[in-house]
Amino acid sequence: MENRAASRACIGLAMAVAIAVLIPLAACSRDAAEAVAVDCAAVSGAPDAPLLLFGEMHGSQEAPALIHGLACSISEAREVAVGLEISSRNQPLLEAFMASAGAADDVRKLIASDFWQRGRDGRSSVAMLRLIEDLRALKQAGRPVSLFAVDDQPGTNLERNVAIANGLRRFHDAHPDARIIALMGNVHARQESMWAGDAMLTPSGKLLADLHPVSVLVSYPAGTIWACAPTCGIQTLTAARGEAAPGFHDGSSMGGYSRTYRLASITASPPAVESEKPAP
Repeated sequence: MENRAASRACIGLAMAVAIAVLIPLAACSRDAAEAVAVDCAAVSGAPDAPLLLFGEMHGSQEAPALIHGLACSISEAREVAVGLEISSRNQPLLEAFMASAGAADDVRKLIASDFWQRGRDGRSSVAMLRLIEDLRALKQAGRPVSLFAVDDQPGTNLERNVAIANGLRRFHDAHPDARIIALMGNVHARQESMWAGDAMLTPSGKLLADLHPVSVLVSYPAGTIWACAPTCGIQTLTAARGEAAPGFHDGSSMGGYSRTYRLASITASPPAVESEKPAP
């Protein structure tokens, strides 16, 4: 049945994913014409820098959508690469999906790894999966778009910030002409050291200072995210301090950031493998 569905012009991304049992996943369907057409949500005012580090609170719908809008806009004129805070062990899966038709079986293969099956901290959300699918659609439409995993930690004893900085630096050195947009937790993207308990922490942004990145804090009004704090689920956020108008702004309410992007809303996005299968 899946093979017949994969050959149709309309492909639904909802499927069952097996860990020990089948877990339903929701995603949106689209027709073949929409997969080729490119409709960018306007994102104006982005800093003109080759390396942009966006620091987010994981687990929202809006932050991944912002990254898609930026990639869509930038790729109209030049090569753009999106870096996500995903284990580099997943890079072959990301590349295979980006080259695929985005059918149900392609999605199943992408999210079969532990990152998706066990991750619950917001990085493996429905919105992040949608971002990856949207980037795939841009690439299939002929845009110069690529996707890479920035977390180089697996199999090492590297501190997370060092691992993420290494992943970004390695991609930057191999693709000097690409404009890089990286989405990560708001601690990693900072360009100032900070205290973490009794230890001084050097964020990835500071470790990359020689590449002259611009760090953008993703700010938000009152709303919700999906996070583990410590219980995993929907968490309520009060409005972040600072500029209230949506869009890019100079400065930041958090140290280590030179710019802010204020979201118009922030809404929780649950783990992709826990989303409900839509009714037939």
